[in-house]
Amino acid sequence: MDKVSQKFLRAVRDFNLIPPGSKVLVALSGGVDSVVLLHLLREFKEFLNLKGLAAVHVNHGIRKTAKRDEDFCKKLCSNWNIPLEVGHFDVPLIAKEKKQSVEEAAREVRYKFLEEVRERLGFDLIATAHHLDDLIETQLLFYARGGVGGLKGFPPKAGVVIRPLFYLTKEEIRDYAASRGLQWVEDETNADLSIARNRIRHRVVPELRRINPSLEDSALRIFKTLWAEQEFWEKHVDGLMEKLVSSEGLDLKGFSTLTVAEQRRLLKRLFPLYTFETLEEIRQFLTNPHRKEFKVGDKLLVKVENRLITTEESFVKPYAYRLPIPGEVFIPEANALMRTKVRKLSSREELFKKPPNVEYFQFETLPEFFIVRNRRKGDRFVPFGKHKAVKLKEILIKEGVPRFMRDRLPLLTLANQILWIAGLRRGNFYPVKDLNKEVVEVVYEQQRLD
Repeated sequence: MDKVSQKFLRAVRDFNLIPPGSKVLVALSGGVDSVVLLHLLREFKEFLNLKGLAAVHVNHGIRKTAKRDEDFCKKLCSNWNIPLEVGHFDVPLIAKEKKQSVEEAAREVRYKFLEEVRERLGFDLIATAHHLDDLIETQLLFYARGGVGGLKGFPPKAGVVIRPLFYLTKEEIRDYAASRGLQWVEDETNADLSIARNRIRHRVVPELRRINPSLEDSALRIFKTLWAEQEFWEKHVDGLMEKLVSSEGLDLKGFSTLTVAEQRRLLKRLFPLYTFETLEEIRQFLTNPHRKEFKVGDKLLVKVENRLITTEESFVKPYAYRLPIPGEVFIPEANALMRTKVRKLSSREELFKKPPNVEYFQFETLPEFFIVRNRRKGDRFVPFGKHKAVKLKEILIKEGVPRFMRDRLPLLTLANQILWIAGLRRGNFYPVKDLNKEVVEVVYEQQRLD
């Protein structure tokens, strides 16, 4: 077996990217990376026990050659007998309307369309062609911009998105394509040095390779080291939260005994939307014994009896997001991902021994979507097994949710009924009564913090 195939299969195995029986949707641009990815998945379809393989091409409407790329993808998929979905978007117009960069708007449009197709076709995974050179460029971009958490780069798997070329270099991918006689198209914008990533790719990385010919090995080592340390910090901050944070606020005496690194990580967990600079101001305020009040924008932080409390006004503005069934949604205010799928439970034990971030609901008629939102004035909640509604605020206090986190906490709702305080308490609506019928599984995942 050739080296490229070996590295491809090793990444699939090492990171459990493609469970047997999966249906995989490939993001196909027509470039050499995505063509090789589709070729490898097609070659190893039976070996990986894929139950479905299809591709998606997005015409962003940016380049004059976009139609050429679209036609190439159509011809390739036709020759390989692979179903193809094509989406057309005016990304420059979208970027202008949303006041985004063209690159940012294109990425948002692309992933949104990929997810829509995945849901519609009932596929499990979206495969993208990110490789080891992309990992190096991402790490360097975060370094240049001071994004400490991003130094580790992207993971091989994030939700339903997988990156099976994670161990492969660009050179290996090109050599493989040439040796197999594969055709592809070149995106001429990859040579545009006005784009920061291209300047890193064409100017910075070659110089770094002269210094260190094993640059790819260094990138993987950085990735493995920092992601392992991130795992440690996530668990450690969980313990700090349990020890120092209650419904009464943050214990400042305990906070003052922490190392600076611990203080920063804890504050990032409490206030995930704030920049490093703002969090540093808050940290210095909390460790100053003489200062009693501190204002962040229109929000007041107050020290009361060795506790940090906040004014009643919300840190977070009201938010509401549609969560498709099946599908997923990212809630930036909570730095969390919620996803749903429809399936049958294997046993009653699975229902009662689920982790706290998973919940199940059963419907006579399956709704198209939930609404995920934060709390509103006057919200009431019916706890599981009860029939009388109580004030949501009383539940949050009883559960020990700090005041300054209550407006961030996602609520899973349907027809304005609160079905689940995500990761905390289930409501009394739509319980699972029949294990022979399908249920909606909802998973709530806190994302890693930079």
